[in-house]
Amino acid sequence: MAEIIREYIIETKRYLKDGKPQHDDWISNNENIKIEHNYLRCIPTRGKDEGKRLYIPFDNIFVVREI
Repeated sequence: MAEIIREYIIETKRYLKDGKPQHDDWISNNENIKIEHNYLRCIPTRGKDEGKRLYIPFDNIFVVREI
């Protein structure tokens, strides 16, 4: 039986030194998302960071939803 591939959008919000919020988002699938200690490790499958390994602190995650 084949595993179902699900895609997720991960949105983050962090504050820069000047106090302004910085929003980022990535699209990845369930094969490329792992939870490690205090981080979410993902490899985006689309967009500007496609193929790069990212480590996102849990504190910065704003929304994770299935698309």
